[in-house]
Amino acid sequence: MGNACCTNDASAANETKDKQLTSDAVKIMQAEEVVDATVKGADTKAVAKPAAMFTIKLVKVPGLRLGVDVDLTDGICLVVDKVNPGLVEEWNKKNPDKVVQAGDKILSVNGTQGNAQQMTEVCKAEDTLEMLVQRRAGRRQDHLSQRHEGQCPADDGGL
Repeated sequence: MGNACCTNDASAANETKDKQLTSDAVKIMQAEEVVDATVKGADTKAVAKPAAMFTIKLVKVPGLRLGVDVDLTDGICLVVDKVNPGLVEEWNKKNPDKVVQAGDKILSVNGTQGNAQQMTEVCKAEDTLEMLVQRRAGRRQDHLSQRHEGQCPADDGGL
């Protein structure tokens, strides 16, 4: 019976040691990324910038489109190609601190996420839309349509 107690103590000690090793490995990897970026002449501030996320809520009105062209080729999210006249443009006018613009990613619509096609269906079917939008950190809030490196080519779906 006494062995069980010692075994649990040893197991807990090993688990704590494993967590510390994992934490140390992550710190080393992060430091290596900064060094790699510096060696390549990149701005080290760009290495660890988190993406800004915000939620928008749109209520459909008869005769007014959603007003965004989106790229769904990655299959996971909706990438905004262009903001057109419509609900999103109206949102942008009323919410200058949460402007939706080209290059932003719509990660979920009314809780649907991970499937771009399903999100477009929700946009078409529902009258009220709550969208989680992600913007890469450091991106200016402007209305220029600029494609990001590594982004899928346009497929095109207008909503």
